Amino acid sequence: MSIYQILVIIFALLIIILAVIILIIRNRFNFKIQKLSEDIKNFSTEIQKLDFRLKNQLEFIGLIFDNIPHGILLLDFQSRILKVNESAAALFYLEKEKAIGLKTIIVFNNINLENLIGRALKELRSQKEEITFYGDEDLNLEVEAIPLNFENFRLLLLFRNTTQEVEFAKLRSQFVANISHEMRTPLTSIRGYIETLLESDSTDKKIIKNYLAKAMGEIHRLNYLIEDILNLSNIEYRRNILVKQPSNLVEIIKDCIGSLAFLADNFNIKINFSYDRDPINFSTDSELFSQLVRNMIENTLFHGGEGVDLKINLEEKDSNIALIFSDNGIGINRKDLPFIFQRFYKGKNPFSKRKNSSGLGLSIVKHIVDLHNGSINAASIPGMETKFIITFPKI
Repeated sequence: MSIYQILVIIFALLIIILAVIILIIRNRFNFKIQKLSEDIKNFSTEIQKLDFRLKNQLEFIGLIFDNIPHGILLLDFQSRILKVNESAAALFYLEKEKAIGLKTIIVFNNINLENLIGRALKELRSQKEEITFYGDEDLNLEVEAIPLNFENFRLLLLFRNTTQEVEFAKLRSQFVANISHEMRTPLTSIRGYIETLLESDSTDKKIIKNYLAKAMGEIHRLNYLIEDILNLSNIEYRRNILVKQPSNLVEIIKDCIGSLAFLADNFNIKINFSYDRDPINFSTDSELFSQLVRNMIENTLFHGGEGVDLKINLEEKDSNIALIFSDNGIGINRKDLPFIFQRFYKGKNPFSKRKNSSGLGLSIVKHIVDLHNGSINAASIPGMETKFIITFPKI
């Protein structure tokens, strides 16, 4: 065999070996490619799953964000609004799309809010303050500025509406002031009458009796006031523990009429009670409902004049129950009508049989009606007819 042939054989063997090596490498490479392809596919599937979960979580967070009962704004480091929840939009009557991107000073124009934001961003800790926002309806809000450590979101503003709490505090303060005034007047009068008697050397029984009668009148006034204040306090207490039970309103009203029949006879007042059917059941606190009815009847007995006819009508409708009190007495002056349910308000009535009334009777009625989510309206044509319509929802 020649050298040439040997070289050809060696070259052929090398080609075969190289081909085998290439084949082995290609098979291994294909396997790795296939494995890599499967890994990429699996990775892509996992990414899709993560993306789906992330979207769901973001939607859930957005749902929570929008349904938090307090107003929330998210701001950037320049106090520009980035996000507004539904409560904040409703609180400030904001259009969310238009508010986003605007600075808080432009949206609210409130220097106290800007100072609060500035302190929170500077000191990098939460700041809280009571701030009043002025507008068509003034808002008293507790505002908390909370710094955030995110790339875009730098500050969270939390708004809690305390307007009602502030109003209640004012009403309580005013109520205490009114009580002090109402109690001081009869006490001063009683003191004056007694001091006059003590300093007087008169033995005239007529004079003494006159002063004592006046003092007794003021004592009655104090008694009415204390009784009504206790009733009002009882209603406020029951607001939180009100227990309503099915009660027959026909029976309650009949009992109230019976308990006041003696007074009605004395004042020559006729009470006529009509109703659709018996029983008419309603979920109520029967004690409070009785007080409502008594106060309404007493309103006519003491302030309607003598010889008056009082009609009480109880009607049951599909969605509500109506209780109507109407009389043909003296009536209520038009200028007094808007204020009759205010505490301590007493309209001018020269024919009133209770000159020293507390002015709380109709206010108590209004409180009881409100506790039952009802409404009360009054209309009067002096000398002809006065009507009170009380409506309670059945549900």
